[in-house]
Amino acid sequence: MAAATENGTAAPPAHMQKEQAKLQVLHVYEHSNFFYWWVVWAYGFVCALLTYFDGRTVNLFADKQLYVHSSAWVGISFVALLLIVIFFTNYRVKGANSFIMVLGIGLAAFVMHYLGAWEIIFHTIPALLIFMNLAFYVSLSTALLLLWVFATFVLDRLTYWEFTPGQVTLRHRLAESSESFDAHGLHLDRISDDILINKILGLRFLGYGTADLKFTTSGAVRNTFTIENVWRANLRDEQIRELIVVRPNVAT
Repeated sequence: MAAATENGTAAPPAHMQKEQAKLQVLHVYEHSNFFYWWVVWAYGFVCALLTYFDGRTVNLFADKQLYVHSSAWVGISFVALLLIVIFFTNYRVKGANSFIMVLGIGLAAFVMHYLGAWEIIFHTIPALLIFMNLAFYVSLSTALLLLWVFATFVLDRLTYWEFTPGQVTLRHRLAESSESFDAHGLHLDRISDDILINKILGLRFLGYGTADLKFTTSGAVRNTFTIENVWRANLRDEQIRELIVVRPNVAT
């Protein structure tokens, strides 16, 4: 049974009060492009497993044996993925151009497969036979994973945006400083038009996704800010919009 407030109205249930309390303060973190490198260390561990279960021992030196996968496609796919991530995390393709590029790459790969061009290339260019040993995949993927965790959960959280009813604050943990702006009349845009980055590497197909949140404050001095690579951007966008319309409680 719901408890009554001082003015006689029924108080919301406990779970609703808890949800409302959560929305009084919202922290939004900006991530660097290194956030999308999760796919490199994740696929590196996949390559390590493939090498472990379907590998062979080769002698590189007289007293040194290496364990590599029996097929060169594992190393080729890892290098291809690494190059794609390096390029597209530093050079963004926006809007329709992003869709056209992804579609074009997929179409070109399919046509080359249909015409048998991949087999010709792999057999005529021996340099494309790329083999990496098990230790390489494990060591590189582990190092990237540790750096990714440190960057995502430590460095990216040193500076964050705090949204409260009627106010937006930029906070710096190390400097222990902050800048506050009036959130009334704030204009918010969600920019997520890069298919490869925001939707694929951001895991939009799993219900997450990333986006840039761009907002402009109102008042005599209008300030425009962009929070880049926000994780679960759709949810953060809805939460910010809910906080914008809430008026702060003023003690009388």
